[in-house]
Amino acid sequence: MPLPSTPSRIATSAVVDDTPLRSNSAPFGLYPKRSSTKLSSAASAPTPSDAPRSSAFSGPSNTTRAEMDPVLRHELSHAVFSDLPGFIDRFFPPTDQIAQLFEHALSTGLYDTDHWTKWPPVAAERSVLSFFQDVVDNSLLHHLACDDRRVYRFVPSNEAPLRNGDCMRKTDLLLTTQAPLDRVEFASLRHMRYDWSTVRVVGELKCNPIESNKDGTLMQLANYAREVFGAQPGRRWLHAFTLCGSNIRAWLFDRSGAIGSELVNMNAQPLVFLRIICGYAMMDAAETGFDPDIKWDVGGECVYDPTVAFLELEPSALFARHAIVSRGSVCWKARPYLETPPTSQDSWLYVVKDQWRAAERQSESEIISAMRAYEGADIGANIGLPRYTSFGDHLQNGNPVDIVSVVRRDLVSAKSTKQEPADVDSVTMPPPQKPSATVSMPPPPKPSAWSASHNSTSSRKRKRANPTATSSSSKKIKPSVEGSGMQPSQNAAAGQAGDDRPQCNNRIFSRLVMSPVGKSLDRFSSYTELLSAIRDAIRGHSNLYHNHDILHRDVSVYNILIAPPEHGCGAGILIDLDLAISRNRLQNSGASHRTGTPDFMAVGLLSGQPHRACHDLESFFFVLLWLATFYDASGRRREEMDDDVDTVFHACNSILGGSFVRMAMTKSGYVQRDHFDIMCLSFLDDQAREQLGPLLAEWRDLLYPATDEDGLWEAMIDACDRRIVALQGE
Repeated sequence: MPLPSTPSRIATSAVVDDTPLRSNSAPFGLYPKRSSTKLSSAASAPTPSDAPRSSAFSGPSNTTRAEMDPVLRHELSHAVFSDLPGFIDRFFPPTDQIAQLFEHALSTGLYDTDHWTKWPPVAAERSVLSFFQDVVDNSLLHHLACDDRRVYRFVPSNEAPLRNGDCMRKTDLLLTTQAPLDRVEFASLRHMRYDWSTVRVVGELKCNPIESNKDGTLMQLANYAREVFGAQPGRRWLHAFTLCGSNIRAWLFDRSGAIGSELVNMNAQPLVFLRIICGYAMMDAAETGFDPDIKWDVGGECVYDPTVAFLELEPSALFARHAIVSRGSVCWKARPYLETPPTSQDSWLYVVKDQWRAAERQSESEIISAMRAYEGADIGANIGLPRYTSFGDHLQNGNPVDIVSVVRRDLVSAKSTKQEPADVDSVTMPPPQKPSATVSMPPPPKPSAWSASHNSTSSRKRKRANPTATSSSSKKIKPSVEGSGMQPSQNAAAGQAGDDRPQCNNRIFSRLVMSPVGKSLDRFSSYTELLSAIRDAIRGHSNLYHNHDILHRDVSVYNILIAPPEHGCGAGILIDLDLAISRNRLQNSGASHRTGTPDFMAVGLLSGQPHRACHDLESFFFVLLWLATFYDASGRRREEMDDDVDTVFHACNSILGGSFVRMAMTKSGYVQRDHFDIMCLSFLDDQAREQLGPLLAEWRDLLYPATDEDGLWEAMIDACDRRIVALQGE
C-alpha cells in the first residue's frame, strides 16, 4: 500500500525482549496505526545510534539553487552513472500488458506510424503538460486502471513550491498520493500545493533535447531527491525522470548516488516510453522505494503475524538529515505495539535507528555483539552507555539489503577497496542558528568551499558556497573533490576482471533498537545537568575503551544524550558506534581519512596523528566549549552569537575545504594557554565564564599536552565532579 499522507500508526515487527545485547540477524520490520508507526521483525527490541535529533530542528533553510547546487555537485561527485544499458530492462521489463496498451494506442489513433499524434511540435512545458493530461493520464493510464489495479496519475507541480521542504522548490511533474486516481484536469490542479512527504516519483521537463546531458538538469533532480529523502526519512530510493524534448531518461537516486538509463526517444521507441511511464504509475510501495517492513495502519484491518511482537513508531522522526549520499540515518521513538495505544509520553521506551552503513566499514552490530560478555556483569561497566536490545543488518531472502544487488539490481559493482569510504555529505558544523518554535537541536552545517566543474564543457572554478546555505550534516570530512557530477557508465572504472560495470561505494541497510530515549545534550536545563551528562558520557567512553576494547572516534554534541534518571545508566550516555573500531585492530580498515565531526575533532587528529583515546577526550572538551559559547545557563541559544564573531568554531568553519593542517593550526592557536582566556573564554557570557570557565581551563591544561593518557579519564571526571559540587553549593 502507498504511504498515506497522514498516517495513523506505524509499526515494525521486532521481538521486544529484555535479554541484554541479544544479536539478531533476522529481518526487522516496521509497522504504523493512525497516530504513530509500527515495526515488524523476528529480531529483538529497539535502539538508536545517531543521536536523536529533530528532523526539523532548525526549520527550513530556504537555500537557493545557486547555494545548494554546489553542495549537491560535491555530494554526487563520482557517484552518478548514466547510460546504463540494462537499466530499463531491470526496472521496467516488457510485459504483455504494455504490449496490449500500445495496441490500444494504435487503434485509437494516439500513436501513428512514427510519433504520438498529440505530441507538440515544440516541447514547451505547457504543451507537454497537456499531452500528459490528455494522452498519458486520461487515456493510457485510465485504460490500465480499468483492470481494477491501482494506477497513479501524473499531476503538474510547476506553479507552487511543495510544502514541508527544506528549500523552496517547485517541480514539473509528480506522482503523489495526493493526486486523484481517476481522470484528471490539470487546470484545477495547477495551483495545488503538494507535500514532499507524499511524493512517489518526480519528473523534470525541458524543451531542448540537449538538456538531457547537462549537469544542470541532473542538479534539479538532485534538489528534488534531497527534499524527498528529507521529508521521507525511511525512503530507500527515489525514482525520477527527465523529459527533454522527446527524449526521456529514467533515474534512480539512493544513498550511494544516482544511476540513469540510456536516452529513449518517445516517438521512435513508443513501447519503451510506455514501459517507463506506465511502470512508474503502477509501482507498488516497495518498488517505489518505501521500506516493505514498515506497515501503515490507517484505521482499517491490518494483517500481520500475531505471533510476533511489534514495535509502534512515532511517525515524526527524532532525527533525519537532508542528504542523498550519506548513511541516511533516521531514528524514531518506539514502544510495544498495543491495540489501544497508551496516552503517556513515558510509554516511548525505545529508539529505533535505521541506516545505510558503508559495506567496507565494520558493522555497528558487530561491535555491539562484542560487548555482550560485559553487559550486566558489572553495573559500573555500563554507566554512560545505552542498552542495546536488537541489532543487525537487514536481510531479504536471507541476504543483506544492499545498494549494489538489491537497490541497483546488479547494474553496478561494488568498489573493491579495503578503505572505509568517507561520506561525501561532510562539512563542519556552524554556530547554531535561530530555531523554530519546535526546535531542539542546532541546525546542520553550512556548505563550504570546494572545487567542482559545472558540466563537462565548463572550466574549473573555485566556488565558495554562500555561508547562509544549509548542507547535509555528517560525521566526517574529506578534502575537496573535483569533477563533474554525471559520469557516463562507459567511462566509469571497471569492477573485477572481466566486469565492465561501473563501480560504486556499496552500502548495507541495518537496524538497531536501544534504550533509553534520552534528550539531546543542547536541551540541558542547567549547568549541573549538562556537566553531569558529559561526565557520565566520559565514563561511558572509558567503559567502551577499557572494558570492551572499543575506541568511539566520533564524540560530538550529537552523540551525547541526557538520560532519564530512572534508567540507571547515569546522567548521560554516549551513543553512535558508526565510526567506532576495536582497539585490537592494527589498521583502520585501510582508512586514510580522518573521522569525527570537525568542530569537535582534536588538534592532533587534524594534524594527521593516528586516532587515539586522548583525541576523543579532547572532543569532550570542545563539546563543552561549543555549548558554553552558543547557549546560556538555562539551555537557551544566545542570539548575539548569530553574528559572524571570531570564535574558534567560526574560524574553523571558514577554512573547511582547505587543509586539515590549517584547521589544526587554527584550533591550536585558540587553545594555547596564553591565548585561551582571550580567544575562547571571552566569548562566553558572564555566567558561563564564571561557572564553566574554570572547568574548561582545567581540562585545557590536562589536554595540552596530554602527558598521562591512562589517567586522563579519571582526571577529567574528577575535575567535572569538583565543578558540579561547586555549582550545587552556589
